[in-house]
Amino acid sequence: MRLSRLQIAASTASVLTFIAALATEALPSLPYTTGFAPHWVTAAAALAGAGFAFFERPVAVGWLSSVLLLWSAGGLVLDCFRAFFVVTGIPAGEFARVDGPGMAGRALSLAATGLVGALVLRRTRLPSGPWLGYTAFALGFIYPTVKLYWSLGGSFLRPADYSEGFPYGELIMLAIGAVGSLALVQAWGRRLPRGLVLSGGWTGAAMLSTMGSMSVFGTLSQLMGVTDGPVPLGDASAVVMVSCVYGSWLLFGLAVAGATLAYQRQTARVLAR
Repeated sequence: MRLSRLQIAASTASVLTFIAALATEALPSLPYTTGFAPHWVTAAAALAGAGFAFFERPVAVGWLSSVLLLWSAGGLVLDCFRAFFVVTGIPAGEFARVDGPGMAGRALSLAATGLVGALVLRRTRLPSGPWLGYTAFALGFIYPTVKLYWSLGGSFLRPADYSEGFPYGELIMLAIGAVGSLALVQAWGRRLPRGLVLSGGWTGAAMLSTMGSMSVFGTLSQLMGVTDGPVPLGDASAVVMVSCVYGSWLLFGLAVAGATLAYQRQTARVLAR
């Protein structure tokens, strides 16, 4: 059986992720990684991903592997922020410490997610029409709006120890996400450089979906007693807040990914004419 380059890449990334999960299991971790995907989940997902990459069936295994690998990649954005302070030397206290081996493993998990997911999605038909982009546009408002509401004195579901100021950063990211989502589905987006739109779409999808999966799956696993986590399960409002607010990140990321894939396919057909 002859394997395609995508199959080889997906199986290689999955095997490397499996090795990294086994190699880092016994290493000490930092407190910020509490609630991240357990090593055994990563190892099992990577093993399933390698098998699917080789045989490309059953599709359910490919989907399950992709989802669990996405959870395993959760926290990579936090790793990158911490690594920035380590590299630049900017004083940041505890935030300047990064789990290097774990970061490498999560980066491999993200690569395996994308490659195994690409194998699954190349046989998947996406819904027609621009609704994925408009859905992403709408979902992007949830988190910044909640932070704005809390900063203006709103108390519904606000954490007891919430002390953040006006959400300038979140509103800037809202503007970027809104423009990016619309660029994927509106006519003016076709006039932008294709590489710019694709790189922005896939980068945004990766950041949002990994952060969202970290919080959503981490909370679910904590509720089931599989892992420890930072969410106070005795506080119903905290559980609801994580599920709704951070769940919106996951949905936002998946919607952006779908809209980006649709844009990629549509523009590829135009270029092929």
